[in-house]
Amino acid sequence: MKSKKAELGVGVIVVAAIAIIVGLILFQAAASNVEQATQTVTGVSTLSQGQYTGVLNTPVELVGQELISVIAVTNRSSGAAIAAANYTIYECVRNSDNLKGICYKALGAGLPSASAPVNISYTYYPNGYIDDAGSRSIAGIIILLAAIAIALVLIPYLRYD
Repeated sequence: MKSKKAELGVGVIVVAAIAIIVGLILFQAAASNVEQATQTVTGVSTLSQGQYTGVLNTPVELVGQELISVIAVTNRSSGAAIAAANYTIYECVRNSDNLKGICYKALGAGLPSASAPVNISYTYYPNGYIDDAGSRSIAGIIILLAAIAIALVLIPYLRYD
């Protein structure tokens, strides 16, 4: 007489394997999104005539959700710093998707050419950033609990009798 206590059906093993594979795929996607949503970014945005209209006082959408600080705005061809009176960088509602973003506007006060290509170095929170510190902590905990859940699905099948 066989003992059914130690037997596993093929269906149970297949279901467990599928659950683990799907769990790992979702874990990887969620972990990368949580990382993006909890980290600040320092970036350099290069704007050229072809990327905006060149008309003074016309906002240009930059990458990012929330502006932390502006490091420098320089003329791309000469590398010379552009005085702060010649531009403004501010948080705005983007026309492309109606979400909060960062905009640059050339004011032209004293610029040799308002449509000159510029490099903008700034620190920002990326799109989808979680503003609340408590929520950022919870997002990290969710990833840890997901890893534990995947391990708990696997543990019953690792017994060696």
